[in-house]
Amino acid sequence: MSARFARRGLATLLVLSLLPLAALAEPTRADRPTYTVGDEWALKDATYRLARIEKDVYVYTGEGQREIRLTRDLGLTYVRRGADYVELIPAPRVSWPLEVGKWGSHSVLVRLPAGSADAWLTWRVEAREPVTAGGATPMAYRIRYSLGAERPGLGAGANSPRLQSDLARQITFDVTLWYAPDVQRFVKATSSKDLLTFEAAGSGTAIAQTPPPAAPPTPAPAPTTPAPPATTKPAPPAPSVAAKPTAPATPPPSAAAPPPSVAAPATPPSATAPLAVSISSPSDQVRVDRETVPLAGVVTSGRGVKQIVVTVNGAEVSRVDERAPRPAVSLNTSVKLREGPNLVVVEATGADGAIRQEVRTVFYDKPSPLEISVRYPADGARMTEEQTVVTAVVSSSRGVGSVTVTLNGTEVLRQAEPSTPRSMVVTAPVTLREGTNTIILTAREPDGTTRQEVRTVTRERSATASAKKPVPPPEPPREFWAVVIGVGRYENAGIPFLKYSVPDADAMYQVLTTTVGIKKDNVMLLTDRTERKPTLRNIKYALGTFLARSARKDDTVLVYFAGHGAPEVDPRGIERDGLAKYLIPADADPDDLYSTGLPMDELQTIFGRIEAERVVMFLDACYSGGAGGRTFASKKTRAGAVDDLFLERLTRATGRVIVTASKTSEVSLELPELGHGIFTYYLTEGLKGAADLNRDGIVSLQELYEYVEQQVSRKSRSVGGNQHPVMKGEQEGVLPLTKVRTR
Repeated sequence: MSARFARRGLATLLVLSLLPLAALAEPTRADRPTYTVGDEWALKDATYRLARIEKDVYVYTGEGQREIRLTRDLGLTYVRRGADYVELIPAPRVSWPLEVGKWGSHSVLVRLPAGSADAWLTWRVEAREPVTAGGATPMAYRIRYSLGAERPGLGAGANSPRLQSDLARQITFDVTLWYAPDVQRFVKATSSKDLLTFEAAGSGTAIAQTPPPAAPPTPAPAPTTPAPPATTKPAPPAPSVAAKPTAPATPPPSAAAPPPSVAAPATPPSATAPLAVSISSPSDQVRVDRETVPLAGVVTSGRGVKQIVVTVNGAEVSRVDERAPRPAVSLNTSVKLREGPNLVVVEATGADGAIRQEVRTVFYDKPSPLEISVRYPADGARMTEEQTVVTAVVSSSRGVGSVTVTLNGTEVLRQAEPSTPRSMVVTAPVTLREGTNTIILTAREPDGTTRQEVRTVTRERSATASAKKPVPPPEPPREFWAVVIGVGRYENAGIPFLKYSVPDADAMYQVLTTTVGIKKDNVMLLTDRTERKPTLRNIKYALGTFLARSARKDDTVLVYFAGHGAPEVDPRGIERDGLAKYLIPADADPDDLYSTGLPMDELQTIFGRIEAERVVMFLDACYSGGAGGRTFASKKTRAGAVDDLFLERLTRATGRVIVTASKTSEVSLELPELGHGIFTYYLTEGLKGAADLNRDGIVSLQELYEYVEQQVSRKSRSVGGNQHPVMKGEQEGVLPLTKVRTR
């Protein structure tokens, strides 16, 4: 009998000795954090503030033209310090939750001041280890990015940087980052590129600190002897980085733990501590691609916690009732989500009757494969028109990295967004040749997954055209009116000088008064060299008075502007991106664009004053506020992506068209080899006849845009840029601009 009891006691001691080891096991994964505007991130070089969130991209800005952009998956997509920058398009798509061994790879476009080139990126979660940063040594996940000039194991393609060895060396580098779950921040980064090296600031610069996690409960060594109070070793201090106070990233033990008499919380609340609910996972506003997510947190109260109820979308999914209220009760469960937004509510009741709630909104994005839905044209379509438009919608729950459209083997469109949206609308104007035409749409996800859709379209000669004498093309309207503006030198030294905007305006004036044939009395020219300078007052007079008094209903009005555009914070909240856009006259004040700049919204009023039914505006300017090109940002505004909603608003009325030199988030380039901005150079070449794509002796607005869009996109890529002209608005029928000699 005594031997049997001895064996039973030995087994009990063995089980009890193993329990603390299991309780102290290190977490093997970390959930994705979320941030809100205003959060601060203290690094040694500067304190960065989350200025805005653009299409799931966190934009952190610091003093001295410093900027860091992270995707919602914490993919490092853009870093800038002064004039130096690195941009990865699309961003690395790190898979969450973080686990050692996870990896992925895909093609990217690397943008540097020296140029742009295609590269292959591989990311990998290499280890979970302590890292010294900012005077602390937290546990962190080590993530490495490796970029190379070509995909490992494959030869260089047509666009390989091998052809430009210096640029190829510049885009070949590694970046190692350490992410600390306790503070929900990157705390350190090292790289061969100094620009990509940073470290959390030392103590005293932190904005917020995450409290150390509580120690797990320790069971009593024997049922008859009360356990002595457990001692808890203080957690190492968290690195000094800005973070929202939150509970530990790793879920605490379940509420169904040993009785409170044997639990030893690390930091028991005082007897007067109020009821508090702290949720560590999931984060608020987080997006997940799985139906079930873990719910972890802790409820504390100095008077004791009596009950915890969890509801999802109004339905109760979990309940914890404590017979003997405890000062701290842990949550560790999982909740099932429906597609779309889900409201998760944790309601706690204290022993004194106090009630507290913590709410999380979680978005479940159901996984969907990469798909291309071609809206037009249909496969096998037959048409007599030479010009048509390819329209499609590309979608994927993993994000759309890029889309290309080719016609008969020639690329006519390349579209990519840094934020890798879940869907992308594609519109590509094309000119069909007689006979069979092959249109191929190719879509890529950030990890390199590719899908193609092919459409075969046959262009037939019109039966009426072969039977009857061809109808001559429409004559250009007899009366044209134009305003041409070029601003190169600004009165305020804070606005960068533009070398080629005045030559651009002069070239446009010459083409309009010669090739297009507009009478000189019908054209008002405002440049640095003319008697009437391009000030705000003179520009408003030219557009709102001269054109309004001169142009009649059947006339055509052309407006050209070459100079700076700029964004400024819009307190009205009208714009989705929060930025008002301006054309910058010669006498503008960069710190007060509202009073001294020409708001783009005012163009709608100006358009309304002009009686002419056809008004076309060409803008060789941009509004991103980025470095270089024909844009800048005021001291109160950071450079960033802006949307083009304002262009759609300005061109709602039929007969109003705006053609811009680039997309709103791009930079309009000037090239010394051309002596002009790229956009204006090809705009004038097109009006001289190069845009007569169907060789009928007439250059129409649609032909001109198609020619300029293709040539500018091609030329900007050849010099390492990324510029795509955009046309907004619509005209009834064909708008002929000029007659040219047929070849």
